[in-house]
Amino acid sequence: MFKKILFLFFTVITFSSLTESVFSQDILSKDYFRKNSLSLKEKFNINEDDTSKSISGRSKVKKVNIGGLFISPYLGFGIPMGSFGDQSNAGFLYGFKAELAYNKLYPFVFGFIYENQSFPGNPEFTTENSLTDFTTDMNNIGGSLDILLNKYIRSNFTSAILSLEVKYAKVTRTVSSNVEIPEGLPGDVSLITYAAGLGVTLYIFDIGARYTFAKDMKNLSFQMRIHFPLFKF
Repeated sequence: MFKKILFLFFTVITFSSLTESVFSQDILSKDYFRKNSLSLKEKFNINEDDTSKSISGRSKVKKVNIGGLFISPYLGFGIPMGSFGDQSNAGFLYGFKAELAYNKLYPFVFGFIYENQSFPGNPEFTTENSLTDFTTDMNNIGGSLDILLNKYIRSNFTSAILSLEVKYAKVTRTVSSNVEIPEGLPGDVSLITYAAGLGVTLYIFDIGARYTFAKDMKNLSFQMRIHFPLFKF
């Protein structure tokens, strides 16, 4: 299953890099929101004649608002923290984010998230409780706010991004044993999680880290994602 997801992810990367990289870079790169004069005029063929000039000699440039709706699949891994780390080991995660980028919203990008995380049981924990399998799966759905920090942190190569997330998580555990399963093991639960992360944009790729606050299921995760547009407006 994971190999299929990985193959699909890198297929999307190849396709996106070849067909949509220019538009993706324009919308989400650090320079996009500063292209409201000459570059926008060139992109949309906005012409000015001599009558558009004012007495001061300044040209009247027609302001154009452009943006797009993006889909951003991503892969990564999570590391359980605290008491959660006593029960589980690091596991893989995958998901996607639908993003709205619009220059009037700068420096904010709003998103909708779906994510799945799977954590295998810690060997010491499973052995102590005579378990053959103890897997924790988290299905998350919620919203995000990305803040483009290029307005405050200047860089010629990358753009820093601060991410905030609020998600509803449904946690299910797979527990099996050759003997009677002991009482008191963690069970299924639903909860609201909060996360904060920091990453950088490299062309159309994002690489970042995120810490999730989730009661007894806190975790630190690292992920890589790619942006490609569904449509522009």
